[in-house]
Amino acid sequence: MTRPRHGLTLRVSLLTQCQYDCAYCRPGALTPAVGKSQWLSAAEYGRLARVFAQEEIGRVRFTGGEPLLRPEVVEVVGAFRAAMPGAELALTTNGQLLAAKLPALVEAGLQRATVHVDSLDPERYRALMGDGELEAVLAGVLEAQRVLQQVKLNVVIQEGKNEDEIPDFLAWSRAHRVEVRFIELMNTGSAVGYTRQVFFSGQQILARAGAVERLPRRNPSDPAALYRTADGVTFGVIASDTEPFCADCNRLRLNCAGLLRGCLYQPGGVPLGPALREGATDRTLGFMLGSAIRAKQSHHPLAGTERAQFSMADAGG
Repeated sequence: MTRPRHGLTLRVSLLTQCQYDCAYCRPGALTPAVGKSQWLSAAEYGRLARVFAQEEIGRVRFTGGEPLLRPEVVEVVGAFRAAMPGAELALTTNGQLLAAKLPALVEAGLQRATVHVDSLDPERYRALMGDGELEAVLAGVLEAQRVLQQVKLNVVIQEGKNEDEIPDFLAWSRAHRVEVRFIELMNTGSAVGYTRQVFFSGQQILARAGAVERLPRRNPSDPAALYRTADGVTFGVIASDTEPFCADCNRLRLNCAGLLRGCLYQPGGVPLGPALREGATDRTLGFMLGSAIRAKQSHHPLAGTERAQFSMADAGG
């Protein structure tokens, strides 16, 4: 792997459980949810954070499942801040618990958040996501915007479900100055029939958005291609299935049991957590990490390599 000039992004999953029930994800659709006894402890995350700090990690993003369900989330964020004072710390969340936890998260070192919202209609929101009060989530988004460096919305677009809301999300973005990213469904193997039924491509998203100008990605490894509408709204499109960006991918993924992958579709992974629990030294863990980075490659369906089926919750969002 050629290391990107702006460093690696580490996605750190804190658990596979989620209080929502999105049809394209459904935690545990392929494998049982990871039990608490298998979760890395806050102290174990802290030790691995110090090992990761030996590498050029530019950004750490905390994921799940729903990471804010993890009682030790603030301690984990703080451990990574202590180990990586120069890294950007971000969170991906459904937002239901965001407002309540924001003060402690900010104090621990969190700088950015991305909130998953699939509809701006309260009834449709609950129908698509299975839980949550939309107005409370959006209030949390605006509060996060006040205290964090950046907040974004992620919207998974589904034909016949919410593709008609693309203009509404752009209008909401214009009104509140929160960037929206429209996401093309990935066929991960956990909901094949559903994904096929509701798939809406990146090009279809752009057509529904209207006349747009293509902008350069902020960083080559960013998953979202950027566009600007005629009235000046910047938004992103993540088209992982039809326009994969594997050549520029800089992401590593650590799941809540300590398994490290260099690609969402990678079978197996590097067992950092189990090695730690079996008494591995920091030097050994660092060697395992370095080997994983050097061996990083794409296992995307279009890459022609061996790949695994997974749910997004199991893989770490």
